Amino acid sequence: MTREFSYVWLLPLLERPWARVMADLPGAVAELRIDAPLPEPLSLRELLLTALDSGSPYWPRCAAQWLEQGFPLDHGLCTRLLERVHGKAFEQSVGQRLGALAKRWQRQHLPTP
Repeated sequence: MTREFSYVWLLPLLERPWARVMADLPGAVAELRIDAPLPEPLSLRELLLTALDSGSPYWPRCAAQWLEQGFPLDHGLCTRLLERVHGKAFEQSVGQRLGALAKRWQRQHLPTP
């Protein structure tokens, strides 16, 4: 019997620099020794969302580091970040960092009224 895949199993990837994971994603995932079948394609965006929704203070901090290191933001991810920031789902320092990243992305990519 095989277990259903969960992105929670990939959270340790967030402990490594984003560029290093991206340079060898298959190798980084293989090091985790996950025995369940992985989804194709593997979504690092989904991994980031799993970290943000984890309820733990640790994983959102790791996700913030990836975003600061250049993980690509998009409209949906920014919206999700700001909803969670306004809902005070993160430690204050993490919420401030994530809110600033999302607002900067919005200023750069959304039309001004």
